[in-house]
Amino acid sequence: MESDTFSRPGAIIFDMDGLMLNSEVIFREAWHLTLVELGYGAFLDTDAYLQLVGCSNDLAEKLLLKWLGGDFPLERFRDGWTTRWDALVAQGIPTQPGLWPLLDWLDEIGLPKAVGTSSNDHEAQISLKSTGLWPRFDAIVTVDQAGAGKPAPDIFLTAAHALNITPSNCLVLEDSNAGVQAAIAAGMKAIMVPNLQTPTDYAQQHALKIVSSLRDVLIHLQAIWQT
Repeated sequence: MESDTFSRPGAIIFDMDGLMLNSEVIFREAWHLTLVELGYGAFLDTDAYLQLVGCSNDLAEKLLLKWLGGDFPLERFRDGWTTRWDALVAQGIPTQPGLWPLLDWLDEIGLPKAVGTSSNDHEAQISLKSTGLWPRFDAIVTVDQAGAGKPAPDIFLTAAHALNITPSNCLVLEDSNAGVQAAIAAGMKAIMVPNLQTPTDYAQQHALKIVSSLRDVLIHLQAIWQT
């Protein structure tokens, strides 16, 4: 893990699913139910799904085709899981512990903040608006705007540009290994708050810190601001 020594960042970029929202389980349920319907229910075990966490839908679909073969009915799968996802999120998406105090404190000190998510525009708007998070950010960047999803750095670089902040002066908060990899590739610092995934060796070596919750992120940042 990199040294804790880090001057005050000029901006914070938040991942969305898994980091701010306890929504990875919703994606998994939507995918699982659709795969069962299509006759592939035995495939999506925990280990397989964890490889998809943090990836864009496009990359996840490519991996499914690689694993299940070219005969896999991708269009039916996409339509099915999207419909189920819409129905599941309509029931409400819980936010992760410590999120609101962290956002309130960042507002108090006036630090710019953005969302950088591998989700598409449709998913981001529904998720962030339904939870009241949409107006809390200065910029919201999805894979649709950036082009390439994580672990490519495009999403985070686009977010830094939207905030008019140099990438090296941005701190990324991520729950996934792909997200940490994307942040480092963008020349940014990253704090990992694992949700479903166990940190890889890469994440352990390159993340600024690995903490258990967003409450710990707030404590860490407050300590920096007191020095």
